[in-house]
Amino acid sequence: MGFKSYQAFPQPNGSWNLERPEPLRFAGPQGLIAQWYRTHRLEAEGTWVVPAAEWLALAQGAEVTAASWIVFEQIDRGVLKFARLERISGQFGSQTRIMMQFRSLQRGGAVLPLVVVEPKNACEWGEELSIDGGDGSANCSWGWQTPKLGFSSVTAGGARALP
Repeated sequence: MGFKSYQAFPQPNGSWNLERPEPLRFAGPQGLIAQWYRTHRLEAEGTWVVPAAEWLALAQGAEVTAASWIVFEQIDRGVLKFARLERISGQFGSQTRIMMQFRSLQRGGAVLPLVVVEPKNACEWGEELSIDGGDGSANCSWGWQTPKLGFSSVTAGGARALP
């Protein structure tokens, strides 16, 4: 499982057909985080925020339309689940600390094309990660590492009516 870019086509019933999946790699010396760092390190002092469209433009080498999504695929208790990457915020140092913000997707069917629905009242959620690389890293591999604080995930947002 992992990240893939998809072409997203809206359907009349409010769902989206996701087609033409292409794997994306964020970690590693040629991963998207390292590429973005090499291009933007002088202007990215302190905290930075990069929307999904900018990651797609970096990966695909061109301006990306709103009809392209980054989707994270994972297996949770034997069930394949999907989430749309909204943005990544981070800070470079001896490690690159990042927070990935996602929006859950509901799968509409079990066959291709992949049909998903963005729930209207779904909460966004974030995942804190670290990568070995950045300003103060002498021997960086740009590989995934455990975050310094050890938080695995955070749930935030989502409007709910109170009783």
